[in-house]
Amino acid sequence: MQKNTSFWTSNLGFIMACVGAAVGLGNIWKFPYMTGTQGGGAFVLIYLLTIFAIAIPVAVAELIIGRKGNSDASTSVRLIAQENNRSPAWGAIGGIGVLAAFILITFYAVIAGWVGAYVWRALTGQISGLDAQSAGSMFADLLASPGEMIFHQVVFLTLIGLVLVRKLSAGLERANLILMPALVILLGLIAIYGAVAGDIVAAAHYLFTPDFSKITPEVIQSAVGHGFFSVGVGSAILITYGGYLNKSIHIGKAAIIIGLADTAIALLAGLGIFSIVFGQSLDPAAGTGLMFTTLPLAFAQVTGGGFLALMFFALVYVAALTSGLALGEVVIRWAEGRFGWNRSRASYIVLIATFLIGLMTVFSFNIWQDVQIAGRTLFDTKDYFVTAYLMPLGGLSAILFASWGIPIATLSQVFGGAGRGFTSWLWTARLLSPAGVIWVFLNGL
Repeated sequence: MQKNTSFWTSNLGFIMACVGAAVGLGNIWKFPYMTGTQGGGAFVLIYLLTIFAIAIPVAVAELIIGRKGNSDASTSVRLIAQENNRSPAWGAIGGIGVLAAFILITFYAVIAGWVGAYVWRALTGQISGLDAQSAGSMFADLLASPGEMIFHQVVFLTLIGLVLVRKLSAGLERANLILMPALVILLGLIAIYGAVAGDIVAAAHYLFTPDFSKITPEVIQSAVGHGFFSVGVGSAILITYGGYLNKSIHIGKAAIIIGLADTAIALLAGLGIFSIVFGQSLDPAAGTGLMFTTLPLAFAQVTGGGFLALMFFALVYVAALTSGLALGEVVIRWAEGRFGWNRSRASYIVLIATFLIGLMTVFSFNIWQDVQIAGRTLFDTKDYFVTAYLMPLGGLSAILFASWGIPIATLSQVFGGAGRGFTSWLWTARLLSPAGVIWVFLNGL
């Protein structure tokens, strides 16, 4: 087992990396289309409540485990368990998160590749002049082309590999210090354009006016589930990042900043996207096609739409990179600790394995689209297994282990000191958050 010898060189670098891990396709792609299909403001309201009642307390628990264990996710839990005279088998808690991160990145890289393909289409002017039929055909043609999907998958994995093969300060930390400001700037420009050229009044009304008649058990489950996962908990990211923490960072405050930043970016993205959609009188409830069919169609109909499309898909690609870096770091750091590999070897082997397993996702949209497990494609099966089982189990196990398995005196010290903040977190972590995660888990089965 390997203790960490690298640490974040600044509080800003750590916060940027954590926010980058949380902000990804889920915020800019999934959040807007889920809002559009599940009741607008009612969905947003439950999502916001979930962030503070469930996601942030779980994030604190994972950061505590990481800082205290000072190693990869699995080893950190095992070391803490042994220190408190518990079975080393508790290390499986971290292992669940690592497995979730690995499966996630195998299909995350493919979806990020779709975004990369659209960056190229925008750059070469292919989005200009689209109509409804050609916009739909463009996305369908991409899914039917395994060669093109594989190319963009490889490009994405190569980019994150070039960062993760380097040591922490020169790789992951520096990359996020560059990528996150770029993401915020691009997102701000999109939102400004939406406010000026789109219908921001309709977008704001759609996002922030709750229609309580639309709050159904299905909407609640979806909003709670997305709020839980959007902060990046349940896949050992924050345990891994917490392992690089020095003692100058207050974990409770850091988790709140991460949750607030993640939420602000999701809402800003929704505001910008829906302003453009409503401005062109298009359907806000277009589901998964919102990003790859509805928005390209909207861009094709506005002045300067080609540049706007390029800016938007570049924004989404940057967000995908920051989350991809986090998922890759979890698995690579685990491989270093588990097998004693150096950083380069662990990075190469993990990313090659990611590519090979990711081919299942690529082919599930074309040559293997008829291959199904319990009525789901290979892609849907991986997605369901991670989101319905592994991530809820990982998050639940982490928060129970931290709040009940670590002595309170130790918890308060690692948290950043006793006080009202710590006391509130402790009882939320012991009772409210686990109940919420269990509810998500049971309803996702």
